[in-house]
Amino acid sequence: MLKRLLALMLSFLTVILCFTSCASNNAPEDAEPQITENVEDTNSESTAKGILLSGENRYRIVHPHGSNKALALKVYDKLVEIDPIALTKPAYYSLVSDKSTDNGAPEILVGLTNRDESSNARQLLTSPYDFSIAVSENKIAIFAETEERLDEAVDYFISLISFDGADVYYANTENYVGIFEGAYPDASIDGKLLSSFSIVIPAEATETEKQAASLLTKTLSWVCGKKLPTVNDTEASTELEIIIGKTNRTDNYLPGELNDRLLLDNGKLIFAPSDESGYTRLINRLKDKIIESNGSLKSPDTIVDSLSFHTLRSVSFGAVNITEQENGLRFNKCTALQLSEWEKCGRLTEASTSTGIKLDFYTNSASLYFKASQGTKFELFVNGESIERSTTGIFDVDLDNASENRITILFPNHEVNSTLLDVRLDEGATVTPYTYEHKFLIMGDSITQGYLAATDSLSWANRITRMFNAESIIQGISSGCFYPSTIDPSIDFDPDYIFVAYGTNDWSWCRKSMDEFKFYATEYYEKLREIYPDAQIIGITPIWRKDNDATAVGEFDNMCAELKAIIESVGGFAVNGVDLVPHDRKYYGEDICLHPNNYGFDHYANNLYEAVKDIIK
Repeated sequence: MLKRLLALMLSFLTVILCFTSCASNNAPEDAEPQITENVEDTNSESTAKGILLSGENRYRIVHPHGSNKALALKVYDKLVEIDPIALTKPAYYSLVSDKSTDNGAPEILVGLTNRDESSNARQLLTSPYDFSIAVSENKIAIFAETEERLDEAVDYFISLISFDGADVYYANTENYVGIFEGAYPDASIDGKLLSSFSIVIPAEATETEKQAASLLTKTLSWVCGKKLPTVNDTEASTELEIIIGKTNRTDNYLPGELNDRLLLDNGKLIFAPSDESGYTRLINRLKDKIIESNGSLKSPDTIVDSLSFHTLRSVSFGAVNITEQENGLRFNKCTALQLSEWEKCGRLTEASTSTGIKLDFYTNSASLYFKASQGTKFELFVNGESIERSTTGIFDVDLDNASENRITILFPNHEVNSTLLDVRLDEGATVTPYTYEHKFLIMGDSITQGYLAATDSLSWANRITRMFNAESIIQGISSGCFYPSTIDPSIDFDPDYIFVAYGTNDWSWCRKSMDEFKFYATEYYEKLREIYPDAQIIGITPIWRKDNDATAVGEFDNMCAELKAIIESVGGFAVNGVDLVPHDRKYYGEDICLHPNNYGFDHYANNLYEAVKDIIK
């Protein structure tokens, strides 16, 4: 602090003396003062220490608008932390996005900003996983292609910042490139270094094949730290090749509809996807396999043999919309229109869960591998018997393949929707979708969603589905009410029977009068009847709840009676919900006796079965 104050006082006195001298010699008033004191010393000091970041430089830390702000803030915080004077004069450093106009002030650029210097830093990279720190006249540009490597670049930059008691410096005065050595620099395939392979594409490669080769190059650069060369199949064959597309090396390996295959044959790694989008899936799975093997990938001949997206769609049930993610499939119980309408009601998260989603098929495979991105309540059934519940979203089991087995995998009913990443069976295994006798469309609130069920299989909706061997769409939405706008007539599903179990939330908090309750419930049921004129509607009035004192809608029993009349007015079959679950706390969760537990759901499903078994043919 004292050193800086003395320097400022000396500069001030020098200006005064110079001004006085010029005035006494009748110099023009606008003459520039010639200050030469300490110029040489200052330059030599800054050159020795690096690039001056504090003093009167007033550096701005700039990030791209909408991204990298946290990393830019890391730089800002370090500068303020290391320079105590900045706490009293914060204008030395400021944090802005690149929407701020370049005003000529010195800047530290973090990420790909709109400044030319960021693009220049990008051009210094020789690998997609390197990072660079480029210095110019009044800017320092920190750049990397990935967030992870940019974070490392920022850490490296911060490590070279120092404070000498008066000023802050960045040590490097030249451009710096941080070379990425690879997550697994010694990665190998059957003992041969991955970095020794080349990527081969057809001479007349499609745009998809070229993009796949580019993605593979980037992925393997992360693995081994080297950029593998890409050649076309007109060049002479070499011992170690990774093959994309149908080249003159791989006439015998044609893509199949059933599986995406990644094969290893005589030193050649061969991609054989079931469709064009399969390349991305296989590249991601190759990366996973390398990580799982700690960089040492070995045969068997078939390294990855995953069910194709086409096959997975054919054996999935319970979804009205299936979206393809970068690395897998996401199954949605609601359409895009329904999600939009539930979002307006504040229930987007609840509408996005994977209630009722399952895979169901026969196979003669002796093994099964299943992997989803997240979720702690997946459940695996073999021939109708629950054999495993997963807390990781992964199943890896051996099967008795003396004959075909029915495989059923239920997704979580009350968690954020996860992405199905991978399903693998034995090479050449059969896959046949399961067939059902009925089609159920089931709608309701958190009780229908199975709020307190340990897994989806224990909810009433899933139980009644299995009891009648039905294919079902279960649109249970926690806190849901009679919202007619959430019925989407465009759903590609033609149900034989429609179960509706709304009402308890309408009665307790959603509606302000009996007239309002009746209006929305009537409109809901009438819309269902209009859209599905041939389906049997089964309306379930609310089950018993302990807090059943009168609300703005009125008495609980009166509400149930009015709802029963509305159901019957559209030709529906009304089930008396208060008779489904015993009025005993032990059948409910530890709340207000509103949501059944596993035992309560058992009573719900069994009593519902008895009530409707004569009308479901």
